[in-house]
Amino acid sequence: MAGILHGKILIKNGMLQSSTTFLFFGLNGTQEATKRYCPSCLFKFNCVLILHLICSSLLHETMASCRLFLSSSSFSLFFVFVFFCSSFVTETGGELITALPAQPLNVKFNQYSGYIVTDTHHGRALFYYFVEADVADPSSRPLTLWLNGGPGCSSLGFGAFMEHGPFQPGDNGALTHNKYSWNLESNILYLETPIGVGFSYSNTSSDYINWNDTKTAEENLKFILKWLEEFPRYKDSELYLTGESYAGHYVPQLAALILQYNKHKTNKMINLKAVALGNPLLDLDISVKAGDYLWSHGAISDKTLKLEKTVCDDTRYLREYYHDKMSQECNDVFNRVEYEIGDDIDRGDLLLPKCLSSSGAMQAISKGKHGQIHAKLARRKYGDPCLGDRVFAYLNLPQVQAALHANTTHLPYQWDFCLGPLVYQEDNVDMNVIPVVAYLIHKGIPVMLYSGDQDTKIPLTQTRIITQKLAKYLKLKEFTQYGPWYDKKQVGGWAQSFGALRDGKNVTYLTFATVRGAAHEVPFTSPSPALSLFRAFLAGSPLTPS
Repeated sequence: MAGILHGKILIKNGMLQSSTTFLFFGLNGTQEATKRYCPSCLFKFNCVLILHLICSSLLHETMASCRLFLSSSSFSLFFVFVFFCSSFVTETGGELITALPAQPLNVKFNQYSGYIVTDTHHGRALFYYFVEADVADPSSRPLTLWLNGGPGCSSLGFGAFMEHGPFQPGDNGALTHNKYSWNLESNILYLETPIGVGFSYSNTSSDYINWNDTKTAEENLKFILKWLEEFPRYKDSELYLTGESYAGHYVPQLAALILQYNKHKTNKMINLKAVALGNPLLDLDISVKAGDYLWSHGAISDKTLKLEKTVCDDTRYLREYYHDKMSQECNDVFNRVEYEIGDDIDRGDLLLPKCLSSSGAMQAISKGKHGQIHAKLARRKYGDPCLGDRVFAYLNLPQVQAALHANTTHLPYQWDFCLGPLVYQEDNVDMNVIPVVAYLIHKGIPVMLYSGDQDTKIPLTQTRIITQKLAKYLKLKEFTQYGPWYDKKQVGGWAQSFGALRDGKNVTYLTFATVRGAAHEVPFTSPSPALSLFRAFLAGSPLTPS
């Protein structure tokens, strides 16, 4: 039996920078097994390094000498050492980010990123960015998975770098601290899903055609299971599933799949605790109807509101649009709607000013049919108002992608917020996910639905209607009367909760909350109230009433 150690070993600032590969050949010289050691698997790497030193010091690092050594009687000691290393490994899991380019000094929490292969046959790999909690012992805090919607938009670009991640690129290109980062309360896992979103990919071109919610949920479950193998210290952690917009489809279906998975497992169960959905698309017949909301905010005229009510509303428009059956009357109504709202108003945020220095990268998002649920309705500028353009530029820098262990296969397109090769099945947009949410609550999983009150894509009025339907269907009792909740002694929004008696105690199962002044991406426009909301969600406690 012979073996070869190869690969570059590099240590920088005490951190491991590269992976090392072992090739073991069987007695007949034909059997081969390859194992990759990731940079953050510190103990494994130390074993590899020691083996390399043994070979190099005894045999002057010549390949011929290594082969001679490994085929000699001395190999028995070598083999025992390999066995020892593999038997007593304690992985940190994932690929550690030494530092992001232009990252602030004195960052005390760890960041990891890389790929999890969900299908070896098709070559599917999902990209993640993981930020540990900014506390002394991150494993003592829960694990939160965040998904952005679309379908087909990036949780890395939106969730991590624009909403509630630890850093945001500033005007000078350097990253700045986000003092309202959600990793102050929890470990946060950002997943670019499904394949074709951001840096996630498949080596099978047919995978990009007619992708759907079912496949997304299945791939996301595979990801979680494999990710927990990479990060075993979080296997027993409480898991919270969160997301916004079309994640109103992703998250409930993933949660339901987790419950089904747990039902057939006596061990290795996923410790799912609760679900939170921001401005979620749950039912196309309810969620997107925005005529009354736009009219009440002075954004459309009386005549246009009447046309929406009698000729073509948002639901019909989107249904026709996604099925390539756009009628002239619907097209005429919504050309009028867009004209009255104006090109410089973001349908996701009536208050957001436009970015005067925009490169146009963010506006391009709205041009792709499969980029997002409101691809044509919303002329989104996503910004600070210019933050989106800075994020786009930052994530396309080669040195940033290298630091993130991203784009390792050199994708034939640049990273983007929503645009990509993925073609999502239009029928899925039409799916009513309210029964899935009801199933979760019935199984004892608390659900929070929250809405920014400046969002006209999925207005708070529509999510409130859905909340009432759920409470009535599940026969939940009102636990907290509708009223204001507070953040830093200011009204953060309004909230209402519902629940039932369980084991002699009142348990809250459904919460509806608005966030005052917030838009479609709540943490982006209202970071402090969003953090208070998130803190209450994790604690399972009512929002602060005063």
